[in-house]
Amino acid sequence: MVDRREMLARLNPQTVRFDVGQGGGAPSLTTSDIAAALGMVPAGLGREVMEAVYLPDGAMRHRPKLAEAVLAIVRPEFTRRARALAEAEDDLSFSKEMVSLSRRNLSDAQRRILRDREAAVVLARSHAWPKNTYQHLPRMVDAVVAELASGNRCPNCRGTGLVNEKGCPECRCTGIEPLPDRRRALAIDCDPSAYTKRWKGVFEWLLTELHQENELAARQLSRALGADWFHAQPRAA
Repeated sequence: MVDRREMLARLNPQTVRFDVGQGGGAPSLTTSDIAAALGMVPAGLGREVMEAVYLPDGAMRHRPKLAEAVLAIVRPEFTRRARALAEAEDDLSFSKEMVSLSRRNLSDAQRRILRDREAAVVLARSHAWPKNTYQHLPRMVDAVVAELASGNRCPNCRGTGLVNEKGCPECRCTGIEPLPDRRRALAIDCDPSAYTKRWKGVFEWLLTELHQENELAARQLSRALGADWFHAQPRAA
């Protein structure tokens, strides 16, 4: 099945005509039809991502909208992860203080509590994002958009995003062949070792979120371009 998002390319400035040689007796979609269908896709992150991937010339004019939409989903996630780390550290600090107040040798129960609290801190710290995440977002967004636009199908799931009716672990359900960590590090202009330690989790989360929003917008665009909508539109005399 043809991806109808590819029709958005017709809205880019060009000299080639797409409205000739169609044949088949069915009315062909004009650029006005496509633009009108795009207008029926609700404004928001999904539409901004879809335009950035399939309509890059037009999307460049309102790139700040994409940045704002990304920040709107990143901020609560960043805060949630930071709060989880702060709470884990607070729990550990409280437990240590309680142990010191007892003025006794550690009991087995106290040791277990401290181990659990320390493990929770380690886990929360591994999930927390770097404090300068916001400063790195523009480059990461550009890299994610470029990866979504690559069109390289994941060989593990053959582009479906699914493996045995479950999500594909290789491409994180995007259906796109994942790039090596080193290439992603270069794309966001950071050292490969720093990418693995600090930025890989952020990048993969962002890739998954933008892919899902892009797919949602694609379904909305497809419905708008459907036969029922197309034939309901007033045609020029």
